[in-house]
Amino acid sequence: MEISKMKSNLIMDKLYFSKCSIERLENVGSGELNADLQRRIKPCGKHVFEVELDLTINKEDINLQVIAKATFTFESDDYSMEEDLIKTNTVAIMFPFIRSQVTLLTTQPEMTPIVLPPINTAKYFD
Repeated sequence: MEISKMKSNLIMDKLYFSKCSIERLENVGSGELNADLQRRIKPCGKHVFEVELDLTINKEDINLQVIAKATFTFESDDYSMEEDLIKTNTVAIMFPFIRSQVTLLTTQPEMTPIVLPPINTAKYFD
């Protein structure tokens, strides 16, 4: 198949982290953590959307928050699936960057790094 025919209708124009914060105790160990991922979608033009993902991780010895913002453009001959694709695929595209950022923030001395698993975005935001 030609590579040009594989092109997605959903294009991430930019991505940045508007907040990366971590508060921790002197000794941080491994253990169960609670994570909450919130998604906000704001139309900002014809077929252009700003998507914000806010991830909060809490554990007895650490609190972490990462907020990622991205702008997406949807280009297609058929816009009937636009809303569904914006809701699920934008998160699927952005989440690996958030996972990486969390690991970078927690790969520090005297810490067990937090490595988040991949998520099924279609189920999570059902």
